[in-house]
Amino acid sequence: MDEPSYFQSALSSFVTDAACGGAIRHLTDIGYTLEQIVDRLDYPAPRAKVQRIMMEYLYESRVLLREEPSAELFAPQETFVQEQDAFGRRSMRKIVIDSNSQNGMTGASDLKIRLQEDKAAQTQVILWKESVYEPRRDGKLTELLHRKCGQDGETYSYLSCSFGKLLGDQYSQTEKSGNNGLRCLNNRQRDYIQGIRWDQPVLYHRLNQRMLEIIGKLYEAGVYGGTAFFAASREKIAIPQK
Repeated sequence: MDEPSYFQSALSSFVTDAACGGAIRHLTDIGYTLEQIVDRLDYPAPRAKVQRIMMEYLYESRVLLREEPSAELFAPQETFVQEQDAFGRRSMRKIVIDSNSQNGMTGASDLKIRLQEDKAAQTQVILWKESVYEPRRDGKLTELLHRKCGQDGETYSYLSCSFGKLLGDQYSQTEKSGNNGLRCLNNRQRDYIQGIRWDQPVLYHRLNQRMLEIIGKLYEAGVYGGTAFFAASREKIAIPQK
């Protein structure tokens, strides 16, 4: 890219971020899909630039991880909160969240988190207790994941996602289930998956309520297999595809 084009692109990205970056991060936080964010913005931002800001924020807030969950989850992180003054003017403020405040949001045990945080600080490695999901023994997958997530908290619970290939195959026939790729999902769930840039074979998504419901449907349709990570209790559960 030549220098003028690079400068223009950088300036355009800066203007977009200044004009609506805070709104994009806020709407991402409250669960809007990419298409919903684009439609909601007052500033006419290109879809690609909105997606870039959304993706950066998903990584910054650790909703998405590029690497397998590690002891870094216990380190303090920066995030943004939206505030409104007495005149109705909105602004974004950066705050630092440590493991205690994360625990307050998720309901995980204070003692468990502190013990795991201390161990992580010493070793920087999580020694996983590994198992394989077995429906007859463990019951329904979504119920198992919900129970484990309730024990550890969303902040420390993740699922591996190989959705890039799934998106590429969404119009191919699936002989096992009769479903086509993402057709087992409702429109909003499908829009959420399609709005994320799955730019490497495996990403790790926080096990929030939305992802729990999505994985449950994909698993039952025979198109999901992966791994669940519960960092606070150091559990790694392999989920074989049906």
